[in-house]
Amino acid sequence: MKKRRLTANWGLKLASLIFAAVLWFLVTNINDPVVTVRFGNVPVTLKNTDTITDAGDVYQVLDNTDVIGTVTILAPRSIADSFSKDNVVAVADLDNLTTRNTANIQLSVNKYSNEIDNISGSIDTVKLNIEKKKTATLPLTATTSGTLSDGYIIGAVSTEQNMIRITGPESVIARVTKATVDVDVTGFTSNIGTDADIRLYDADGREVSDDSIQMNIKSVRVNVEILQAKYVELHYNTKGTPASGYMLTGVVDSTPDKVLIAGKSTALESINTLEITDDQLDVSGRRADLEASVDLEKYLPSGITFGDSDFSGVASVVVHIEPIATARLEVPVSQIAVENVPDGYNVSVRDLSGDAGGTVSVEIQGLAAELAKVTAADITGTVDMNDVISEMNDQKIKDGTYQSDAALVLPDQVKADHKVKVQLEVTGNANASDTASVESSAGN
Repeated sequence: MKKRRLTANWGLKLASLIFAAVLWFLVTNINDPVVTVRFGNVPVTLKNTDTITDAGDVYQVLDNTDVIGTVTILAPRSIADSFSKDNVVAVADLDNLTTRNTANIQLSVNKYSNEIDNISGSIDTVKLNIEKKKTATLPLTATTSGTLSDGYIIGAVSTEQNMIRITGPESVIARVTKATVDVDVTGFTSNIGTDADIRLYDADGREVSDDSIQMNIKSVRVNVEILQAKYVELHYNTKGTPASGYMLTGVVDSTPDKVLIAGKSTALESINTLEITDDQLDVSGRRADLEASVDLEKYLPSGITFGDSDFSGVASVVVHIEPIATARLEVPVSQIAVENVPDGYNVSVRDLSGDAGGTVSVEIQGLAAELAKVTAADITGTVDMNDVISEMNDQKIKDGTYQSDAALVLPDQVKADHKVKVQLEVTGNANASDTASVESSAGN
């Protein structure tokens, strides 16, 4: 009887059981439904990286695969609401690398791990590039950029360390050909000392910026010297005398004809020209132009440097030499004056023939171009009566004619025998003559 009661109406009982289960499921999901939560940019921890590094290799993560764009978790609302990005654990074990250098990402949560329904990510593997590790040592150079204030230039630029060591993947390190630091000097008028970041460049001048590169230093102290600058003329002093019949024109061509010098303002203040006296400028016995290369650096005063870094310090110099030309001019005696005429006397100047309207012949020498500019009107002369009286050996001056040298006054750039003979016509009285003789003797 009892067994029949247990099995009686089994269909109804089964239906009741199913109904109860459905009812429980409905109640459960209504009160604590399964929901979806998502977290972005979840980092992946790489385990056992020494598997690669102990072999002398380095690795790079490709395509940013050590960050999962989106992690999705299915879990009851009661626990899903308590999750944050920090509860998501993403691990890739590099002990389990595939032949294609990928490692599977294992996702989990650090709490309620047994109560979540599912966890998945937008990517499931980390991709690596594995290469031999390479180390290189490079010289460290410093550059400047920007514009200084007017009248100033860059002097010496130095770094407190001149070498840098870089380590990274062989293919990346091979691209790096130079390491530099740059300092902006805009507006500065005094020396600069600053720390500057080191940048790496390839052979084409493109910056190599790669997180896989390790540098033993990332910045360095740079010292930039700022100097005042100005242009000064070059003045050349020749040595010796050209051959007979030749002379210097006075023209010296120089390339450059002025130079930019730099130094402290106190040192520059008194320098306006560079005086060049060099063995290369010896014109002794020459009959043609002298061409020479002159090293100007040795003529710089102490503490002064050239202000143009592109200037070699050598000037090309041409000293011009020309044959001496001659010209003969007839100078009217009326252009010769008489000085120190004794009281009571009149003296007139005549040519040696006694003609008061005559001329004296003067041969002048110089450069052809300079001689062409000179006329007879440009030449004057003087006779000093004190010299005439002195030559009379204390004799009394009398009316009559005398010969004397007239001193010529010539234009610049020409030369001649500076004295010519003229005739003097003296008229006066005896008393005046006695006085003149006595005064002349007293003067001697």
